[in-house]
Amino acid sequence: MAEQFVDLRLSQATNLSSGGPEIYDGQFLLVGDIGLQTVSVANTPLASSVKVMLNGTVTFFQNLDESNSTARVTLVIEKNGGDTFGSGIFVYEELVQPGIVGEDVLFPAVINCADFPTTDEANAGQIRYTLFITSDTPQYSYNVELSGPATFNGVAAAG
Repeated sequence: MAEQFVDLRLSQATNLSSGGPEIYDGQFLLVGDIGLQTVSVANTPLASSVKVMLNGTVTFFQNLDESNSTARVTLVIEKNGGDTFGSGIFVYEELVQPGIVGEDVLFPAVINCADFPTTDEANAGQIRYTLFITSDTPQYSYNVELSGPATFNGVAAAG
């Protein structure tokens, strides 16, 4: 059976490389949201062979003047949830921690992830993926901020 293109979606939270919201412990900031349409293969034999490729870049800024240690930043992808972290099915997690490079660090984190949805998920007609980011930095420390660019993309194929 030949591969069949199903859908492609793009999400861009920001394309600027300037200050954004602070990222702190206990807060999961939604930075990517895509809904891959699977209607074209729903309730067909191809529904059982859907594959999804997810990728993106999230850049954050860390001010090392505020602290002598670097913060860990966590990126999490969920499936079929809402705008709130923990409402979906866990798909992917990446923990990044830049080394001490100087006083300030602008650090891009790159995401590459695959998912193999169930036949029932493909038959639903849409699979929603959300990307969240958090940090282990205490709130109001102003140590880590979402900078940009922040992009999240997905492609679905079947066959």
